[in-house]
Amino acid sequence: MVVRRGRQVETKEMQRRQLSKLDECRDCVCLALRTAARRITQGYDRALAGSDLRVTQFSLLVMIYHLGAPAMKILAGMLDSDPTTITRNVQGLVRRRLVALSPGRDLRERNVTLTRRGETILLRALPNWQKAQADVVSSLNRSELASLRALLEQVGRRNGNVGRKRPRQAR
Repeated sequence: MVVRRGRQVETKEMQRRQLSKLDECRDCVCLALRTAARRITQGYDRALAGSDLRVTQFSLLVMIYHLGAPAMKILAGMLDSDPTTITRNVQGLVRRRLVALSPGRDLRERNVTLTRRGETILLRALPNWQKAQADVVSSLNRSELASLRALLEQVGRRNGNVGRKRPRQAR
């Protein structure tokens, strides 16, 4: 029994040493980016509260406007998002009659267009978005803002495949 306790103490000590390796996780870049993104998103959502849109919906509507009548797959690619996520988000906008779906080049493809109602709500929300945008932009000087955008683009581009499986190489 004494030996057993010794092993338990040894095992707990080994586990404590293993867990101490988690200390480096305090500097997790992903956590810092996600925390900042959540805070900024909350600010935009507060500003848009009276418009009946969240910033994610606003951004999706703006992208649809700029792309014309994109296929869902194109829209997902432009937003670097999973097609099923975009489909789910677009369906919510369809139910609210902010966008409409039309047939694409084949039976599997659907194009998304902004409806008049969607345009109206988007234009009504624009001043609120502009206020939120001005608040974020004013928290940085011009150089910091340019650096932030460049760094985010660089980090996203360089790390876009982190965690993805690499295709098998032919032998």
